[in-house]
Amino acid sequence: MKKLLLIGVFALLVINSFAQENYAYIAWNYQYPLTNREWLKDPSSRGGAVGYKVFLNGSRRFSLGGEVNWTTFTQYAPTETFYNTNGAITTDYFKYVYSYGIVLSSQYYFPMGEKELFFPYVGLGLGANRNTYTLFYNIYSEEYKAWGFLGRPEAGIVIRFSEGRSLGAIAAVHYDFSTNKNSEFGYKNFSSAGFKIGLVLMSH
Repeated sequence: MKKLLLIGVFALLVINSFAQENYAYIAWNYQYPLTNREWLKDPSSRGGAVGYKVFLNGSRRFSLGGEVNWTTFTQYAPTETFYNTNGAITTDYFKYVYSYGIVLSSQYYFPMGEKELFFPYVGLGLGANRNTYTLFYNIYSEEYKAWGFLGRPEAGIVIRFSEGRSLGAIAAVHYDFSTNKNSEFGYKNFSSAGFKIGLVLMSH
């Protein structure tokens, strides 16, 4: 994870050297799991994202940047009996998926109005994702970690609160697909749909 963060920071610094304008944001991220819903189906409001984008070629039409995001999925399961070679245990339990992602992304904008306060956009992010699949029951736990490729198409809008102001907002919907697997809990891949909303700090 540290190596990926260093690569991402270096890439953003290179991109920034060609940019005239940029914006950064921090957002709350709501995720809805789509894969293997027999094991975990509850949506999660325990997520966030931090991103940085730069406009290229002196235009507010195209940007490059990156994002780091995280989500904790959790679901309670009622009492069940588990059998193993040493016997059996009867207990309720909790299912957790801790998901962390980092992507480099590009966006195309459709500025609205003469003052260009509204910037609807479509974008695509590519990167890596790490999931930790965890089962907590009684005093025991099982944990499995998996890395995978992450692809994220996204559509949203960036809003500047008024002309000449740096402060604004961002809202977007996105689809996340990761190739990470976990045979113990039946995951051949991991996908989710999400919605994020947050604050933007934009340069002039």
